[in-house]
Amino acid sequence: MQLLNSALARLSEDYLGGISVDRVVTVVGVLLSYVLAHAFQRIPARMAAAKHIFSIVSTILLFGPVQEQYTGLIHMAVGSAAIYGLIRWIKSAYMPYIVFLAAMLHMSYSHIQRQIHERSTGAVVMDYTGAQMVFVIKVTSLAFCVYDGRPNVVHPHMSAYQRKNAISRVPGVLEYLGYVFFFAGFSVGPAFELATYRKMIALDDTRARRQLPRRAYRKLLEGAFWMVIYVAYSNVYTYQAMTKPQFYAHRSLLSSALYMCTTGLVVRSAYYTAWKMGEGACILAGLGFDGYDAHGAVQWMDIANVHVRGVELGSSLRQLIDSWNVGTNTWLRHHVYLRISRTPADGARASSTRATVLTFLVSAWWHGFYPGYYLTFVLIALAANAARILRRNLHAIAALPADNHASALRRCVKCAYDVAGWILSKYTLDFAAAPFMVLSLQPSMQLWRDNYFVVPLAVLGIFIAFNVLGAGRFIRSLVGQPQPAPGKKTGKRLKK
Repeated sequence: MQLLNSALARLSEDYLGGISVDRVVTVVGVLLSYVLAHAFQRIPARMAAAKHIFSIVSTILLFGPVQEQYTGLIHMAVGSAAIYGLIRWIKSAYMPYIVFLAAMLHMSYSHIQRQIHERSTGAVVMDYTGAQMVFVIKVTSLAFCVYDGRPNVVHPHMSAYQRKNAISRVPGVLEYLGYVFFFAGFSVGPAFELATYRKMIALDDTRARRQLPRRAYRKLLEGAFWMVIYVAYSNVYTYQAMTKPQFYAHRSLLSSALYMCTTGLVVRSAYYTAWKMGEGACILAGLGFDGYDAHGAVQWMDIANVHVRGVELGSSLRQLIDSWNVGTNTWLRHHVYLRISRTPADGARASSTRATVLTFLVSAWWHGFYPGYYLTFVLIALAANAARILRRNLHAIAALPADNHASALRRCVKCAYDVAGWILSKYTLDFAAAPFMVLSLQPSMQLWRDNYFVVPLAVLGIFIAFNVLGAGRFIRSLVGQPQPAPGKKTGKRLKK
């Protein structure tokens, strides 16, 4: 639809600060899915096949004529057929891992093609790889859920999430395609499990339907707010500006840090825009319906791409990470991390640096092959472990008593602890995220060097202080805590 793209190009140039047309087209596609969602939820639950077909056709129209991603449609059509065959016909315990590898390798080809195109043209554009990333989450999750639901397979230590989403039978072709090509979340997510999709298809409750518009359009308004932020400031605050030596000519480290944190907020606002609008479209279609509680009230799942408050106001790096790209985090936690860090026989799960780093590397692979992605995810993984060490050793100093009867001084210490955690976590996130946006290795390293490698050096210092020099023992003696027995670690590990 060349006419539509020309109109959107003029709109961007005249009113949206010159934002790339591909971003505008993506938002338009998400907005059109609201119209389709109204029609989708009016199809009776007994006509499940009609809902599947409606979803598939809607995705073809939105991703094809509207976004002009015909190559992507072909890739995902071929990929979905191949993955379905693997899930249905491979009976061994290696089935989900074969599916995982096949889907990731296929997406890797798309990522490499995109990078070759961008290197030849010099322009970074949004193409079908974003939708393919959501596609990979869905098909690999489905493979693990089918495996978890096989009656002849014993899973003594499955998580509650894995038990809830286990699938006893491979879905039919039409249901599978309706799930994979669900129109409302196809381009920008959120990703979700087949069990969640089935509950949406079966939704036939007038009370629940009446709640959908209010919940959905609240998300749309939230996305619109962040779109205003991005349009107003995306040309003022950029990570690319921080790769230039002249940027630091008259700036102190503190001034650079403030600029970096503001840039991080502006960059995230683009994601908030698409993700919140996408959430609203999914909710409007009925996604997230989770039955009824003991009193007959409608229950809803948390269908979210991102928890903005957790990202922007979280007082720990772990909270920031868990609140960002929620669907991807859920996939990484339950279908990657828990498969790497095997559950011990007693049912308790111990975290490990190895599993954390491998999970972040899988996340980087999922995103693509730009060097900046790997700088970001390796640093985030190491910083998360460093933050866990700090919390485990410093929490006793600031923790309030169980009965909440604390002196004014103790409350001030707790408040200062939380504020310091928020500031340090935000700066760590924005510092680590810089290469993710810059992409290339040399400019990313230049940016870190011009900011004195503050975060990597701090992480290294924490590891040396607590793992080599015994700072934890000193802190425990300072606050009067008992020292651990030799060979034992103090504190409980925080769950990932």
